[in-house]
Order: sequence, then C-alpha cells, then structure tokens
Amino acid sequence: MTPDAVPPPTEPPATVPAAPGRSQSPSSGPAAGWFAEPAPVVGPREYPQALRGPRHRWWRPLVGLGTLVGALVVVAGSILLLTLGFVVAQLLGVDLPDPTTDAFLVSPAGMLVTNLGLAVGIPVALVATWAQAGRPGLVSSVLGRVRWRLVLGGLGLSLLLLLPLTVASSLLVSPLVPADPAAADDGGLWPLTPAAGWLALSVVILLTTPLQAAGEEYFFRGWASQWLGSLLRWRWLAVIVPAVVTALLFAMAHGAQSPWLFADRLVFGLVASLLVWRTGGLELAVALHVANNLVAFGLAIAYDGLADSLLITEVAPAEGAASITTTLVTAAVLLWWGRRQRPAVVVEDPGPTAVPAGAANGATA
Repeated sequence: MTPDAVPPPTEPPATVPAAPGRSQSPSSGPAAGWFAEPAPVVGPREYPQALRGPRHRWWRPLVGLGTLVGALVVVAGSILLLTLGFVVAQLLGVDLPDPTTDAFLVSPAGMLVTNLGLAVGIPVALVATWAQAGRPGLVSSVLGRVRWRLVLGGLGLSLLLLLPLTVASSLLVSPLVPADPAAADDGGLWPLTPAAGWLALSVVILLTTPLQAAGEEYFFRGWASQWLGSLLRWRWLAVIVPAVVTALLFAMAHGAQSPWLFADRLVFGLVASLLVWRTGGLELAVALHVANNLVAFGLAIAYDGLADSLLITEVAPAEGAASITTTLVTAAVLLWWGRRQRPAVVVEDPGPTAVPAGAANGATA
C-alpha cells in the first residue's frame, strides 16, 4: 500500500471547557448557592421518598402543601354550608336530630356523617399528590395504583387475628381492671346486649368504616409521610422522621386521652408506617386499620357500648398494654405475609436515563 493511501488521522472533536466555578452536571439550574436545584432522581426510590423523582424541585412541596390547604378549605366550606342549612331547617320548624349530642353520634346517621367526613382524606391526598408530583397514584403505592390482592388478603388475615386476640385479651385483662361502679354487670361475654338499631348501625359501619380508615391512612401514612419524605435527602431520615411525626399527629388527632391510650395509638401509627415502608404502599396499613375498627365497633354494638368506644379518653394500663400487644402481634404476622407476596417496594421511573455512578454517594436526591 502506498503512503498516500493511508487515511489521515482524525482529531477528536473539540470540547468546550466549562466555565470556572460551573458544574458539568446534567441537572438543570445552578450548581451552587442557596437555591440550587436538586439533581433529578431517576433511580429506584422507596415509598417515603416517592415524590422525590425527576420532577422534584424545591418548590414542589410548597405546591403540594398549598393544594392540600386549599382542598381542606373547600371541605370546611362545604361543612359550614351544611351546618347553615341545618340551622335554617330547624328555624323553619323541620324536626331534625341535634348533631351535637352523643345520641346522634352513635346513630346510623351520625356514624355515616362521621365516617364519610374522615373518608375525605382520600381525595384530598390524591389531589395534593397530583399537584406536587403529577402522579396521584403514588400515594397508594410505589406502582401508582392500589394492589387489591394485598388489601383483601391483609384484611382477611387481620380479621382472623384481631377478633380472637381482642376477645382473649379482654377476658385476661378484665380481672386486672378496677370495676366501674356506674357500669352494670354484663355477666361476661354472654348474653349479648346489642344496641338499639343495631342492624342499621352494622350496615353503615360495614359500608363506610373501610372508607373512614382508608381516609386516615391516605392522609397520615400517605400524603403526610411522602410530603415530609420529599423534603429529606437521606434515605433513613426519610423513613424515620415521617414515621415518628405522623404517628404523633395521628395520636394527637384523637383529642384528649390518657397516657396509655395515647401510647396505644402512637404504636399503631408507627406500626402502620412500618407496614407501608416494607411493602411499598398503604394497602396493609389500610387493611389493619379497617379490621381494627370493624372489630372494635362490632363488639361495641354487640354489647351496647358504641358511645363508650367512640368517646373513650382513658384506658387502664393493663388494657393499653393488651391492645398494644394485640396490634404488634397482628402487624408482625401481616408483615410476614405481605413480604411473602413479594410486593414492589420502590418506584421505578420510566425511561432509559440512569443515575450517574457515585452521584448520590448512598443518598437519594
């Protein structure tokens, strides 16, 4: 081959040097300063940080919070209008029950109003999540949808465990609890003393308690946990801080209560957050909450104690310890079963983009 047949060497394309002090990171926005944009995360994220995805910017949690507040204002306005309508109807001589009495609270109408009012947490959480991340389904699970197999299986398992455990713990603890002089002797578990209108009450509770329990879970373990998690860069902080904060808020939302009753509700909130984190969604937490309330309300109706169950503010130490133990045992079995179903526990963003090696140094952004 002659020398002039050899092709001339090709030079590599010229590169434009980065400006001094500027990062060559693919993230948008400034690379330094107080208002630096966080690098988009396109890798797997656990449920508490599900909203810290590629769309995340420092201002998006503010949008989500503002949307939530706006939705709650709309709900409060609707309640105010209903209240005004109720007052006007009474002034016009319409015979309506007084909604401020305990008798109304434990009536079918009162239970319906209470449960549907708490169920509003579901659409409120969905709307706020959509405003912040554009994917409302992420509040349900890391797959962006409800996994009904986990819900139904978890509900059945929870009921099978909670009912006998609750009855057994009640029988064991009763001798340790000081008798209430004002309470009539019920003679044990038999005979039943169902509340007046028990059939209508049972229908309302069966149909609306799942919505009530889900509403609380969507608000506390769902939106509130993910909103807090979206503010935190480090994985373990995003797991622990939302779990503790939302459990405290959940317990305090039940009003004045004794230390043991507060502890019982606090433990329930922590356990529910554990179920959510380890299974990647709200399904088992909702199932446990629904089963817990169905058992509690069912037994209360059977022994004409619904008012005491709804208005409870104090439990004896033995009762609180028994309830906490029942919750822990049921949740442990539920978690074992849920993990055996091999549920997805991380959000996988669509698209071929990969996280640059070593960009996060073990933390999600």
